[in-house]
Amino acid sequence: MTGKPEDGEYVDVLLIGGGVAAAAAAEELRRQGFRGSVALASRESDPPYHRFPLTKDYLRGRCAVDDLAVHSPEWWPANGIRLWLRAPVLDLDLTAATARIGRRTVRWGQALLATGATVRLLDRPGAGLHGVHYLRTTWNADDLRKELPAAHDVVVVGGSFVAAETAASIAALGYRTSMVFPEPVPLGRSLGTTVGHIVQAELCRLGVDIYGGDGVEALRGDDRVQSVVLTGGEELAADVVVVGIGAKPEVTLAKRVGLPLGPTGGVHCDATLRTGHGRIWAAGDVCEFDSVRHGRRVRIEHDRVAAAQGRHAARAMLGSTALFDDYPYFWTSIGEDLHIDVLALDTPGREVMPIDQGALRNLVSWQQVAGAGPGPRPEAFRFHADGETVGYASINGALSLPAVRRELTGGPAAAPGNGGAVPENGGAEPESVVPTLPGEARPRLRPGR
Repeated sequence: MTGKPEDGEYVDVLLIGGGVAAAAAAEELRRQGFRGSVALASRESDPPYHRFPLTKDYLRGRCAVDDLAVHSPEWWPANGIRLWLRAPVLDLDLTAATARIGRRTVRWGQALLATGATVRLLDRPGAGLHGVHYLRTTWNADDLRKELPAAHDVVVVGGSFVAAETAASIAALGYRTSMVFPEPVPLGRSLGTTVGHIVQAELCRLGVDIYGGDGVEALRGDDRVQSVVLTGGEELAADVVVVGIGAKPEVTLAKRVGLPLGPTGGVHCDATLRTGHGRIWAAGDVCEFDSVRHGRRVRIEHDRVAAAQGRHAARAMLGSTALFDDYPYFWTSIGEDLHIDVLALDTPGREVMPIDQGALRNLVSWQQVAGAGPGPRPEAFRFHADGETVGYASINGALSLPAVRRELTGGPAAAPGNGGAVPENGGAEPESVVPTLPGEARPRLRPGR
């Protein structure tokens, strides 16, 4: 049921955006028995797909675009969901409840704003040279893959999840890879310095040159990038540069129509995810909501949270008054041998404590696989804020995620598909490895080649 809308047609629910939040909302509407008309309008050319493999298997050529899809091509027509691709919503009339898509106008009953986020651009001289890449969409990844075979030196800018995952994948492909970021260690801002040291040690083991505590002064080259000049004065050769310095919510449409925004730049929603307009909800990276778990307004940029919010918003459209109170779950994989699961309200950079697994046997996973690989051994960490536990990080399957969720929420672990925080493999404990403990990483390291 792909195509373009008919001018003047009516849909009961208009899903604005082509990511997992909109896809999850469509799925939940049908799961709940809703039989009205549903349309998903997306600026992208592909149906909704998962973005997390872009920095991993997709970049390494181990999966195709179809493997990323949230649903098979047959699922959409089988469930009566209209897909309007290459069809961004350009404007909304909140009074008349109409949407302008290209030259056509569509009438809607309720709408979900799930426009996602856009990459933060590197604001440095030379950032517009050829060979500078960002990694947010499949075509971004395709462009990068086309240029890598001719590259010798690759510089990844940023200490984010995207940057760390990308650097590990590019190094695994055999390219000389450097990673530059202003923080002391990668992911330190998100997961704390202790966990960041583990990530850094693994990146070094994979052959990534780490330039922690440094920034980018400029990119040099004629038409194409040739080097990256660091704020400390060092100059790195670079045939290709990949920038992973975060994202910002895509609120162009929200601002145009006057929906209120919050302090983090997202669309302000109440605890049910309803926006300032009574018939519009928001979900995913663009959603800044009054969190009953956090006790304040938050915006969370993670695939799992986006899907959970999409499902919750769909139920709200059907009359549910429940508050969104999922405990956020996210994960990352750095190369083949480091997997990190996090269940946490907040991940403060300082209040991170290692867990004595012998003292917390009720949270320990008993499915760990000793000696399964060369990466870090299983470890667990507790996040604290003002003396209270606000979450846990599990390295290579050290903790039982369902048990951790029960401990944090005081209730049963969520079943897959109901919007709760569950592991990526659908609820089973992730496999883990128990190799040697990595040593303390220095701010700047040069692994041998």
